[in-house]
Amino acid sequence: MSALILVASTSDARTAQEFADRLRATTHLDVETITDGAFDLDALALAESSASIVIPLLSPSSANSDAMQQICVTARQNDARLYPILIRSVDHVPWFLQDLRLIDGTRDHTQATENIRSILDSRTPERTFGTASEAYLQRATLKSANTIAAYRRAIELFLDFLADRSQRGRLPIHGRVTVAPDDTPLSALSAEDAPILLHFAEWLLSESSGARGDKRPYKVSTVELRLAGIQNWFQFMDDHGWLPPEFPLAKAKRIVRDELRGRPRRSGPPSPPDHIEELITYFDRQERPPHLNKPEVDPERIRRWELTRLRNRALLHALAESGGRISEILSLDIDDFPVRYLDRGEVLRVEVNAKGGHTYQLRFLHALPAIKQYIEARGMELRASARGRAALFVSHDRRYDGARMSRVVAWRVVQRAARALGLKSISPHDFRHWRATQLINAGTPLDVVQDYLGHRSVETTRAYYAHTDPLRVDDAARSIGLLPPDDEA
Repeated sequence: MSALILVASTSDARTAQEFADRLRATTHLDVETITDGAFDLDALALAESSASIVIPLLSPSSANSDAMQQICVTARQNDARLYPILIRSVDHVPWFLQDLRLIDGTRDHTQATENIRSILDSRTPERTFGTASEAYLQRATLKSANTIAAYRRAIELFLDFLADRSQRGRLPIHGRVTVAPDDTPLSALSAEDAPILLHFAEWLLSESSGARGDKRPYKVSTVELRLAGIQNWFQFMDDHGWLPPEFPLAKAKRIVRDELRGRPRRSGPPSPPDHIEELITYFDRQERPPHLNKPEVDPERIRRWELTRLRNRALLHALAESGGRISEILSLDIDDFPVRYLDRGEVLRVEVNAKGGHTYQLRFLHALPAIKQYIEARGMELRASARGRAALFVSHDRRYDGARMSRVVAWRVVQRAARALGLKSISPHDFRHWRATQLINAGTPLDVVQDYLGHRSVETTRAYYAHTDPLRVDDAARSIGLLPPDDEA
């Protein structure tokens, strides 16, 4: 199970701490508490990426809390489970909790905690790959929400590897896998399973089975990333004494290191998908669906559809021009785009928090008209929220109106546009590779590309994108002799 998050108003912080302590003691889960006073983008990112269980503490003050609304809406968008506890009576249940069962905690906090514990059913018999992965993702010291997501994906692939019937007979563990690989006990590992990390890497590099979602073979750089995640996970399990003593983790690491040594670190620069330029302008020319053209259609539905189209258009223009990561683009606020700058025809620089915690500046010029049109369509009254900040990209669905757009929704916007154009799978990050490739091909110096993309080191930029064409190297060998031209005779 991923992180359990308690959400409360600042005035209920003491009650929230009591519930958190009880839940830690009775469920043995890691419990995070978020209140109005501690609510920021990091807290929202935690709810979006890590929380599979959210417990709102409902009271008169929290019913009107921006933090409560944003986190609950984000959790529901990402299919997290919500179990609201009523700690003080309210006149009405807020709209974002209305269809959920309320647990009564107005008189007895202990009983309310016991009800939650029963619902979660935290009894764990034997440690399995599934429970070990849940414990790792919620307790391990990971650098960021994005790192946690990367490790989660690595573990998902490892479990797919364990379940692959084509691997039966290669290692003893494959014969001991249950119907659901995450239910397989860790005790099933044996000394003969020492090559398991190597077999996992080779499986990632092998041809796809053709099954839906099987994206093998992966690039060498991707295999290295996933393998590192699994090695860290296994080390975590070993440090906690969960791996059977007969399984030799040090030997497993040595086998995969020795066998893969000599392979190139990277298989080449990321290649942007073909025809991605068509995707950038897809929403510029998107036509309204026929069912919205009927006379009896509510004008409000048409308005919301048009707002969504303008938002998606601005999103794709912003991704393509800035080369920003999706988390950086979604962190933008309307106040980052002052009206007086939108018509100047000059580059607008916006500072964002980059991967790794440092800051850099996204640059916008050609995307500004799309952003301006979207802001104007939303209306001036939305330029500031109760907390003094209004997100640039928000939901226009009636259920989540005004909530900051999530990474999941942004990914779906890009995917659906790609499918509509008959293109292969394209992700928001592909726009970053496309922009970097554009800059490199235009002869932009590496240090400029480094600053543009927000890389801390120019070596990162060089490793990803600056791969020289071998034919240009051949031309240099032919054209430059061993001696100065005057001495060659």
